[in-house]
Amino acid sequence: MTTREPEWTEQDRAEVLALALYRAEFCPCGCGQRYVDTTSDEETGPQFVADRVVCRARLALLEAQKAATTQDVVGGARIWRVRRSGGMGS
Repeated sequence: MTTREPEWTEQDRAEVLALALYRAEFCPCGCGQRYVDTTSDEETGPQFVADRVVCRARLALLEAQKAATTQDVVGGARIWRVRRSGGMGS
C-alpha cells in the first residue's frame, strides 16, 4: 500500500477559499469596484465618476506596430513586447 501526501493542505484550501471570497466581492462586469457598492441604492449609495487615462506602455506598443511595414517578411513571426526604458521610474 502506498501512502501519499495530500495534494492540497488545509492551509492551501483555506487560502484558495479566501481568494474566491475576495474575488466574489467585486462586480462581475469587470469595473473593479465592489459589488455591494455598484448595486447599492442610486440615491444613498456611493457615487462614481468615470475618467480616461492612457496606458503609455500599450500606446508605445501600438505605435511601434503601426510603424512596422506590412511588407515585412518576418512580420507574422514577430513577437511584440513592452518593457520599461531606462528613464524615470525604472
